[in-house]
Amino acid sequence: MASPTDNPGQLARILLAHEKARARAWTEKNIQALEVLLAPDFVEINLLGRFSKKEVLVSLVPAVTLHEFIIADPQLVVASPDAAIFTYRCIEDMTARGERITGTFHVAAHYARRDNKWLLLVWQITPFTS
Repeated sequence: MASPTDNPGQLARILLAHEKARARAWTEKNIQALEVLLAPDFVEINLLGRFSKKEVLVSLVPAVTLHEFIIADPQLVVASPDAAIFTYRCIEDMTARGERITGTFHVAAHYARRDNKWLLLVWQITPFTS
């Protein structure tokens, strides 16, 4: 039986779709849609700090308004049959803590395959420097 990591192009399309779904869930503040994409031990690291899955779903999503999230230059690194790192540059426009934040950022999304599903394990966004 072929593993999804045997076809990196297909895996890249799957993870890109996951990242677009994650951004859409944030924009729509759709907690249920976001929860399905995240591993139980998920961690997010962003400009506001480090957050567990529960903190993201209960505190962060309601407090942050994502206006726009554009993905550019995606790249995939297959670490093992059950682990992949999907990186890209993004343009993000959001409001957090009453402050509008717009800029270009670098995202590293670490995925793990569990029960034959790809789940987001660690998501880190940092300011992009060229």
